[in-house]
Amino acid sequence: MSIYSKIAAYMGYLMADTPHSWKDGPVLAILSGLSVLYGWGVRRRYQAYVSHPEKQAHLSVPVISLGNITAGGTGKTPTACYLARWLCRKGYKPALLNRGYRSQAEKGAAVMSDGEHILLNARAGGDEALLMARSLPGVPVLVGRERARTGQMAVRMLGAQVLLLDDAFQHWQLARDLDIVLIDSTNPFGNGHLLPRGILREPMEHLRRAGFFILTKSDLCSREEKEKICQTLRKYNETAPVAEAVHQPAWCISFKDWYEGRKDRHGCSQLTVGATVTAVSALGNPASFEATVCACGYHLGDRIRYDDHHPYTAADIRMMEEKAAQCGSVLVTTEKDAVKLPASDILERQVPLWVLGIEIVICKGEEALQTCILNHIGGTT
Repeated sequence: MSIYSKIAAYMGYLMADTPHSWKDGPVLAILSGLSVLYGWGVRRRYQAYVSHPEKQAHLSVPVISLGNITAGGTGKTPTACYLARWLCRKGYKPALLNRGYRSQAEKGAAVMSDGEHILLNARAGGDEALLMARSLPGVPVLVGRERARTGQMAVRMLGAQVLLLDDAFQHWQLARDLDIVLIDSTNPFGNGHLLPRGILREPMEHLRRAGFFILTKSDLCSREEKEKICQTLRKYNETAPVAEAVHQPAWCISFKDWYEGRKDRHGCSQLTVGATVTAVSALGNPASFEATVCACGYHLGDRIRYDDHHPYTAADIRMMEEKAAQCGSVLVTTEKDAVKLPASDILERQVPLWVLGIEIVICKGEEALQTCILNHIGGTT
């Protein structure tokens, strides 16, 4: 394990809602002080937009934001894909706006997909944006930190009628018609502290801005735990409806079939249930992916975890092969990871790699969610 990985693991331990050793006291004190400064900065920045609404950009079409109040994965990408597909079925032309985190286009503005052609790779436009573009034929995907700029491009150049902002609860520069906030049921608010002492991106009282909540991974916690989460949400927001969602595996096919765009079960090489696998991921919450792998009926022989948004190299592929060979397994990864993997190297070496497709399913409150969205964009059911 590298020094960076060790530091990241230790920080994760300190930010978790678990007992800590007295030896951690000095570091925790420093992190608590930094959290106070971080909170002051967040509140001041937010208040600047509340006090001066003219600073917010306004676009000519409805804007819906998807986001969360914590750092880490809550299922925003599959939820954004779900909403985009649903809006298309309702007759709208949506466009997805993604920041393009750690990509070459992050500081500018670019079209990842015009709805017909994918124009950028993961390095140029970001892994999440490329995953959306591959998953949503017919839906434009744009990348760039300034969502007002990419939103204007989507409307003027691509004829978008509704804009979906991915991971934008804290993006106050652009006014929106509806804020949908995703809550990870397995770790809803961390230890209750702001970054870097905890995982909260902003104070809990800011949940009052939400127009709708979705509890993701709701099947991984008890009814009592979900009720406790809802009670906390009601403490800060008495009116926003709450839906529940689960991450559901859709398919598990060979990397070759996935790379060639064959996601349907017909003609694809499917991974046999009961197979021993090594789970490979670079996610904010790798444990959730690994739990899904086990839920599919596969035996988890080993796991390989990289930092979120890790750029995979040929050396990584060789290491993954070696670890899989040691425990007699095949490799299974996510679509988000697959878009970043060096495809030519994998195909040439015939690496035993499989891609597990995950989709979001709204298991409770789907009609309320759809009605809420239509009410905010001026549509009808």
